[in-house]
Amino acid sequence: MRTEKEVLSEFNKWAKAKDLIRTAILTSSRARPAGEIDFLSDYDIELYVTDLRIFKKDDSWLEPFGPIIVRWPYKPRSTGFKPGNWITRLILFKDGVRIDFQITDQQQIEPDAYDNGYKVLIDKDQVASQLAEPTYSEYIINKPGREEFENLVNEFWWNAYYVPKYLWREEITYAKYMLDNILRYSYLHKIIDWYIGMENDWSVETGALGKNFKDYLKPDTWADLEETYTGADIEANWKTFFKMTDLFRRLAKEVGNELGYEYPDEVDQEVMEFCKMIKTK
Repeated sequence: MRTEKEVLSEFNKWAKAKDLIRTAILTSSRARPAGEIDFLSDYDIELYVTDLRIFKKDDSWLEPFGPIIVRWPYKPRSTGFKPGNWITRLILFKDGVRIDFQITDQQQIEPDAYDNGYKVLIDKDQVASQLAEPTYSEYIINKPGREEFENLVNEFWWNAYYVPKYLWREEITYAKYMLDNILRYSYLHKIIDWYIGMENDWSVETGALGKNFKDYLKPDTWADLEETYTGADIEANWKTFFKMTDLFRRLAKEVGNELGYEYPDEVDQEVMEFCKMIKTK
């Protein structure tokens, strides 16, 4: 696998030789001073070009970077990653290097466009000279308002009873979707974020999909979170469901108490009574 020095040297040589490439910005973990990088870390590069047609036509422009294993999307198109006229090419090369390209023909860059960190690789027209110094605050956990907190907690309990409903029916695919997708990523992770933010003076970030939770949670809380994962066994999923609701309740109450927000004890109690009744039927 090519080293970072080799990848960026190859890229810079290519970009300098292509007149239509005007500016290239490296973003994400490889552009952050404290970024955690390993051999699987992507290279996130945003290209500002004079003509987008060549990049929309096909991927022949990628040939200098080496043979490709797989790409996304399959054909060049906009993926909505950024507003405006951008296309996306995420590329995994055969030596294991992955480069994520976002490409646009716009020639203006807002001064705060890269507040979470950047490195200017190429800037032929000095359009990146106006970029502000990054504050690295884009993904810092924000303190929730009262309405946001109360909406999330009540919505968790609305969605919670779907898990027992489909476990009782032994429809494991639906139950797992509700448990591991809806309850976990829409609600539990948000409460964990707020709990971590509260414990750290609202000054930290936990990464995509909670990848840094373990760094911030106390060992016993991390162990409780680990117990919310299981396989396809029906009975094991019942246990996991109750573990998840216990963890959600505990952390949500701590956040609510700290912020002075109301926790819906009655809703919680009545939903759980209904869920336990379903299990005994």
